[in-house]
Amino acid sequence: MTNLRSEYSPKQVATSLQVSESSIKRWCDQGVIPTVRTVGGHRRITLSGLRQFLRSTNRTLADPQVLGIDDLELSVASKPAVRHPPVRGEGREPAQQAFRAALAVGDEDRCLQLLEERLSLGWTRAEAAEDLIADALRGQGDAWGCGELAVYQERRSCTICARLIQVLRAGLDNLPAAAPVAIGAAPESDPYQIPTALVELVLRESGWNAINLGNDVPLDSLAEAVIDYSPKLVWLSVTSVVDPERLIREQNKLADSLDDQVSMIVGGRALDDSLRPKLRYTAYCDSLRHLIELAAILKRQD
Repeated sequence: MTNLRSEYSPKQVATSLQVSESSIKRWCDQGVIPTVRTVGGHRRITLSGLRQFLRSTNRTLADPQVLGIDDLELSVASKPAVRHPPVRGEGREPAQQAFRAALAVGDEDRCLQLLEERLSLGWTRAEAAEDLIADALRGQGDAWGCGELAVYQERRSCTICARLIQVLRAGLDNLPAAAPVAIGAAPESDPYQIPTALVELVLRESGWNAINLGNDVPLDSLAEAVIDYSPKLVWLSVTSVVDPERLIREQNKLADSLDDQVSMIVGGRALDDSLRPKLRYTAYCDSLRHLIELAAILKRQD
């Protein structure tokens, strides 16, 4: 007969799951794994808390014997009838919640329907994208950071959102030949494509001939594009930074190479208070709504 313990240490659970102990502790502190504390302040994971975590994330124990759990108990603990990905996000409106839920299960048609409903109510494409796509992806990013999403779920969501942005972009009116040019990208080692694609959508709807050069773009190559395109605006969307000092050095070099008539706009979740003051730029945007306002001002000045 199995001798079940009532509580387990993060190290024991990490060994059983074959993940790092630091990941287990982080998930405990973030509330992903229900956790209790000993009198001395040490984390302890109960069997019921472990079962809840396994069900919500569809994980299985690689070595259940470490915890004294046999195959029968493991099957009860970790196998859900239906896999329901977690749905995170800050937006509280029903449409936002519905969009996040649809994106979590890969229901692209429902996501598109919700975007079109926003447009039918008079929302701009940029406003709808900010309200639904950006909100959902922030929630998915938080879930990804907590280990709640499988790789395919995160990739599927990004692929769906990329297609939705293209649908929104295709519905824009043709730009006049004299529209001011804007170019931008996500820097080298930044794997995220969606944020810089959203910037392109916002700028094009604001009357800019915006050209998204993609993600993982070396900044010296972006400087070459400045020479080729002669833009009035250059943007940099920074969602992930591997080498902060390198980014600072190369971004400042790019900013210094621009003519005085060229605006440099930066934004992105990775530009925190410790990094942003070290960069050179015309303006920092902390949201798409901020970018919409700034794009209109800069265009009037052109």
